[in-house]
Amino acid sequence: MRRNRRPGVSARVLALVALGCMLGATAACKSDAAEPGGNVTIRFDWWGNPDRAEVTEKAVSLFEQKNPTIKVDTSYAEFNAYFQKLVTQVAGGGAPDVFQMDYRYVREYADRNQLAPLDNGPAKVDTSNITPQLLSGGTVNGKLFGIPPTQNTQVFSYDFAQWQSSGATAPSEGWTWANMQAATQKISDSTGGKVRGVGDFGGIEDWFEVWLRQQGKAIYTPEGKLGYTAADVEKWWQMTDGWRRSGASTPAELTTKMDGSQANDPVAQKLASSGFGYDSGFTAKSWEILGREFKLSGFPSDSGKLGQYVKPAMMFSIAQSSTKKEAAAKLINFLINDPEAGKILGMSRGLPANAKVREQVGSTLTGPPQVAFQYEQTIQPKLEQAPPPPPKGAGTVKSTFQRIYDDVIFARLTIPQAAAKFIGEAQQAISS
Repeated sequence: MRRNRRPGVSARVLALVALGCMLGATAACKSDAAEPGGNVTIRFDWWGNPDRAEVTEKAVSLFEQKNPTIKVDTSYAEFNAYFQKLVTQVAGGGAPDVFQMDYRYVREYADRNQLAPLDNGPAKVDTSNITPQLLSGGTVNGKLFGIPPTQNTQVFSYDFAQWQSSGATAPSEGWTWANMQAATQKISDSTGGKVRGVGDFGGIEDWFEVWLRQQGKAIYTPEGKLGYTAADVEKWWQMTDGWRRSGASTPAELTTKMDGSQANDPVAQKLASSGFGYDSGFTAKSWEILGREFKLSGFPSDSGKLGQYVKPAMMFSIAQSSTKKEAAAKLINFLINDPEAGKILGMSRGLPANAKVREQVGSTLTGPPQVAFQYEQTIQPKLEQAPPPPPKGAGTVKSTFQRIYDDVIFARLTIPQAAAKFIGEAQQAISS
């Protein structure tokens, strides 16, 4: 019987990665150790909501049926809670055998010898049908440490019925940030502020990155340095803080609670009518969870450049400390390459990275996953290739960006002061 253990990434917790990785590097790395009766039990952890968990459990059950000597213990949590738990496990030398890895953290874990290479050795996985551009996102120093089961891209989603009833102009080809501000302001005004036009997005580095790319800049240079200045951060925060002050976006007391969970998402709480995210977040029960239907659009832009890119929605990695790498590799291989697994998982993690599975899944989708699939198919020609994995310390930079934005929205610092403080801490994080 498989056991399921259901449970913001703080800078303090992320600091434990270094300790955990040093511990992990000294752990024994033997071939798969069989248990009594010839069975092997592996652990598989991921982040996601109950909807994703339901289909993942079904796929894992099928894997166990096809591989009767391998048992899989599973666990999941919301994104921030997941990484807090993972870092704690790493620090204690008890990382799961297989776990989801985020694009922003893969280099940090790989550089500290915490991840097993997946392109050779006992943990090798078949990637022959995976989109080659996606594999670069999990490659560090020429070795593959993370395999994306799916791809996704950034998205703006909005409650089109409320936008229509409020008289807000819906997103369209070539819309600008000013167009978005006017539309979200109209939502807030028409509801007397009870529903804000958009969840405040100023503290989320992911959306800042798209805005930067629209101007030909990047979060990181090829050398792993910051690709922007305090002036860029200041300009971004001047814009988003202005939206909050006008009432177009959520107030500080709601914004500060946003941690990636549905429980603290103002859109899910019906306190905001739109928001930025990733299209992989639209699963079969999304409309049920959100309580209404949404339409999807690309980001607004003032330059004519979209700034979005094909992004590994997430990756599967294997712990270097695992003593059951062969069994772990079998599970990953099954989840990304098996047609039956693909049918079960659908779009629960985004558009399948395996070309054959993607074609199969796309033809059977309905509801929110079909909307997400159609959105990505439409926007695909405008998407750029993903940048290489960010440098060590990028996870800390991401959490610092959100933490210092709290100083802006609660007026603890002026925007120039906050931008300067952030740049100083960010440079320290990636150079230490």
